[in-house]
Amino acid sequence: MARLDRLKIGRMLLRLIGRPQHRKHLRIESDSQWFDILAMAGEHRLMPLLHARIERGEIDLPVPPHHREQLRIAHRESALRNLAFRSELYSATELMASEGLSGVTLKGGWLAWYAYPAAAERPMRDIDLLMPAEQALDAFNVLRANGYQQSEASAKSPAAMIETAKHLPPLISPSGVEFEIHMHAWEPPGSMEWGMPPLLDARILNHAGPGEAGDPCLYPKPQHMLMHLCIHAAYSHRFDIGPLLLADIDFLIHRETIDWKSFWRDAEEGGWSRGAALVLRLYWMWMRTDIQVLSACPHIAPIEAVHSAEALMLQDPLQRRNLGVTASVLGASEADGLGGGLQRVGQRLRGKHRARIAPDGESSENFANWFLRRSKETLSAFGNKELRGAARHHTAVGRWLEQGEA
Repeated sequence: MARLDRLKIGRMLLRLIGRPQHRKHLRIESDSQWFDILAMAGEHRLMPLLHARIERGEIDLPVPPHHREQLRIAHRESALRNLAFRSELYSATELMASEGLSGVTLKGGWLAWYAYPAAAERPMRDIDLLMPAEQALDAFNVLRANGYQQSEASAKSPAAMIETAKHLPPLISPSGVEFEIHMHAWEPPGSMEWGMPPLLDARILNHAGPGEAGDPCLYPKPQHMLMHLCIHAAYSHRFDIGPLLLADIDFLIHRETIDWKSFWRDAEEGGWSRGAALVLRLYWMWMRTDIQVLSACPHIAPIEAVHSAEALMLQDPLQRRNLGVTASVLGASEADGLGGGLQRVGQRLRGKHRARIAPDGESSENFANWFLRRSKETLSAFGNKELRGAARHHTAVGRWLEQGEA
């Protein structure tokens, strides 16, 4: 899909998953439009949710039978996959508990099973476990000793990552489920090219609670879950995580009661209020207006920043890899001219964060080969008009977030 077509199709998808008023005058008049909508829904893991909403009668539009069958298959596959994920999560939690280790399951591990009407509606890609920093390496080694394998190279060894990284290298369970052991719920300040809110890991860990009877896991309390979703979307990823974010928030705040005054007070004190204001205005615009998510909000996110966030949310997931470097170089060029842009390219290509440490401890790729490969990717990225447009949206969102944040 071209960029303008992508935005048009993306907004049609948002109307399908959003509040009923958005669907009153929605017309999907051709098989090709359904094809494009479902292609984007597949990219962003929304097909199982669309299937469920059609089956519940929440989407009252004629769907061609072959597309309806495609949605049914996606829903079934998600159900089976999430069952496997939950089984592995329970096993890993009990395994670590036997070694005196305890963590908190973030995002999808709770959302799928406790917030959504059915777990299949919220597909999972991996399992994130937030551990006390002093337990993280032990948890990683316990899993390694029980058949979990590091599947990709990392910039540093796991031991060296404890002090500076958000999480340790991903591990794949014997049945193929990916786990990440987190020391932090989001990136530590100084680890990104832009500012991050101060860490609140101890608060999340200390206030976590259990799920239903028979569930051995701990989960963030609802207000902390919403905080994490907002920070993850706005600060960690600059909204390149897809519109599943809006469904996650919607089901969370309808499942649990959020004290909005307390939420916004915490956001102001924690330095993440502008990010939450932008996330929740985007949510309010597309999902629900009957819950006053913005009633005590200290900021009004400008519509230009909201539209940039929306465009980033709907972008092609395949271009995310090069979005950061493109935005970084374009931003440096605007601020300091061509020389600044070239300097930023050089910084990026020095490979500070490249994955050079393989699971066996040896270098996975020599620098010369990595430099040539990454240089070609970078030059190709600058020639992509759609990616340059996304980079400008990325910069616009960053400009809003950085006005007065801690």
